[in-house]
Order: sequence, then structure tokens, then C-alpha cells
Amino acid sequence: MNITILNGTQRHGSTNTLIHQVIAKLDPKLNPVITEFFLPQAMPHFCLGCTTCILNDRQRCPHAASVEPIREALLTADLIIIGSPVYVFEVSGQLKALLDHFGYAWMSHRPESAMFGKLGLSVVTGAGAGMKSATQTIQTNLQWWGVGQRFQLRHGVMAASYAAIPQNIKRQLDYTSTRLAKRLSQAALRPVKAAWSARMLCEIMRISKKDHPEWNAVDHAYWQAQGFFDGVKPWNTVKEA
Repeated sequence: MNITILNGTQRHGSTNTLIHQVIAKLDPKLNPVITEFFLPQAMPHFCLGCTTCILNDRQRCPHAASVEPIREALLTADLIIIGSPVYVFEVSGQLKALLDHFGYAWMSHRPESAMFGKLGLSVVTGAGAGMKSATQTIQTNLQWWGVGQRFQLRHGVMAASYAAIPQNIKRQLDYTSTRLAKRLSQAALRPVKAAWSARMLCEIMRISKKDHPEWNAVDHAYWQAQGFFDGVKPWNTVKEA
């Protein structure tokens, strides 16, 4: 199984440690192969809001040299893991900057068919509060990318580093990561079914876009070329469970 990890910080702290705890507990039959990115090192640029990726071509984004390798890793992954510590009740700014660069791949623009057959996991830790809102940001992006089945792990750690986490919380993390790894393994060992919410969102987008090419000519041409206006579904290549 190919796993792509997006880390919202370059610190190998509590969030990254927890991610690798989950991976280590996956069913050995999955034989995970990991591709890992740390931000902002892997993609140091803020989105400029130039709309080039949405109204023209993603490869003409001024930051394409950094974004495209990450896109390729996402498309070849069976499991996408996105992790971030809580920064002011949200994901890190560097992770948000990366997610902004993938706005064109939302179902409201040009969904990637490969995404519908993938598993997604958000991992969020915080010293205090804010885990829920940070988790929601990651989950929203996974959903609008079309990721077939989504999981989440969020946990307060009451510390600024993994070493400083109280032992009782470490025991909780061990228990939670073990249960999550079991669920992920079960999901990974069977075909991933495109989520009902993704199917619904795609149908809404299809209806709204079909008769309005003037809204975004590039999007309209993409949907037409993929056959999405003529009955082809982005999840057609996904084997049903």
C-alpha cells in the first residue's frame, strides 16, 4: 500500500509521531511504502490568488515546481494522511497554503477520478483546544477532493513536544492509534467505495456546470472531455465493495 503523508510542520513532534504509530500498527500484509512531505520545506509558497490554476492550467501556477511532485504523490497513494498541530485553533499556515494550491482539484472545478478510490486520514494534536476546527479543515479538503473513505484522529496532548506528554495521555494515544490502525487495515484490505457525499456533490456540480460553460470555460471543457456530462462518473474506475 502506498501512503502519502503531508505534515503541516517541519517539526517531528507529537502529530508526526502519532502518524507513524498508526502506520506501524497497520496489518503487515499491507506492506506500506511511505512518501512523506514536510511543510514548508516541500512547498514554501503562499497561494497568490492569481486563479491561474482554476481559470487556465494548474501547470502554469507560479509554484508548480513545488506543487506538482506533491500532486503526483497524492494520485499514486492508496492512503493519504494529512497531519497538523493546532495553531490558533486551526491547521498550520503552511498546510493551509498548500491546500489553497489544490483548490482547482475540488469537485466544484476539476475533480481527479483517482481520488475517489482512496482512503484519507487527518491527524491533529493540540496542547489545549482547537482540534475540532483544525480537523474540519483537513476533512473538508479530503471530501471535496472526492476521497472515498475518510478517517480522523484528533487528541489533546497537554504538551508542546511528544517527550513532555503525560504518561496517561500517551497510554490513551496508544489505545486510540491501535483501534484506528485496525479500522484502516480493514478498509485497506477491501475495495474502496466512493463516498455517498462525494457522489452527491459531483451530481450537484454536474447539473450546475452542464448548461453554464460561461462560468468557467476550462472547467466545462474538462468535465466534457472526461465524459462527466454524458453519464461517466469520476468513480467509474473504483471497484465497488
